[in-house]
Amino acid sequence: MHGNHRHIPEAAKQKWVVMSTHGMTSKAIAQVTGCSHRTVNRVLRLSQLTGSVVQRPLESGCPHLLTAQDVALSESMKAF
Repeated sequence: MHGNHRHIPEAAKQKWVVMSTHGMTSKAIAQVTGCSHRTVNRVLRLSQLTGSVVQRPLESGCPHLLTAQDVALSESMKAF
């Protein structure tokens, strides 16, 4: 494993976004918080794109089991 991997709480990441909106640069945020400039940039970009500072899975839980109809449809599609 490369680098210093550690968990950064969601609340801390949200504070970075607030610091950024108040005009603080990502480099300054990184210096103050002791995190890498790259990590701060990644969190700020994620916040801009998704409105959240943490990545959430698209779906959670186990995949759905196929029904007999699903299998039949899949088999019929193989002919094309």
